[in-house]
Amino acid sequence: METHLETEKVKNPSLFGLITHPGEQFERMREKPAVWFPLVIVLLLSVTGAYMLSEKTVLSTDLSEMPGDDETFEATMKRIGIIGGIIGGIIGFVIALLISALIYWLIVKIGRGTTNFVHMFSLSVFTYFIAAIGQFIGGLVIYYSNIDPTIAITSLSSIIPADEPLKSVLGVFDIFTIWSLALVALGLQKVGGISKKAAWTGVIILFVISILLALTGGIARNFFDTFEGAM
Repeated sequence: METHLETEKVKNPSLFGLITHPGEQFERMREKPAVWFPLVIVLLLSVTGAYMLSEKTVLSTDLSEMPGDDETFEATMKRIGIIGGIIGGIIGFVIALLISALIYWLIVKIGRGTTNFVHMFSLSVFTYFIAAIGQFIGGLVIYYSNIDPTIAITSLSSIIPADEPLKSVLGVFDIFTIWSLALVALGLQKVGGISKKAAWTGVIILFVISILLALTGGIARNFFDTFEGAM
């Protein structure tokens, strides 16, 4: 009877509580993982940020230089592109969370902890909330300013001027991304039950991989830009 009453008293982890008391939220998550409501909140933040960012993305052809019908057509195509980008972003967002949850699950298993996929998916959603806040703030600032939309304003790329591939690498060093990864390390300890060393080792490896991916992407963009310039 006492066990039943204790179970009933367990509160759901809070997204906003993650900002002020992350350890407490992960303790709650270990007992009672939450998914659907946090997922909707994080999705709305992420999509809104992406929409504001896409609105300021410069087209390859300037609309102001296009005559009548061509300008209307280009504006229509831009709207279609934005809608398609939002839909694709939602699908990509869910897939990214699923992949992240799988990676976290593997880290816990390698670290000899105990967990399941639902707990790790909840951890993935909650920690992405921090990154989504950064995405929303970035989109908001860029939407109401003339800042280059390809620059992450909360990263080193907004402070240190650089060309590709360094620009992409600097973009990885983002305040909200690093904050989110730090919470992942704490969450793997609290929810997955692995050691501090194992958790941070896994997170550092993930961060290094993200740097390598950014470097590869930057090199590819630099190559295609150079190729187009030579045409």
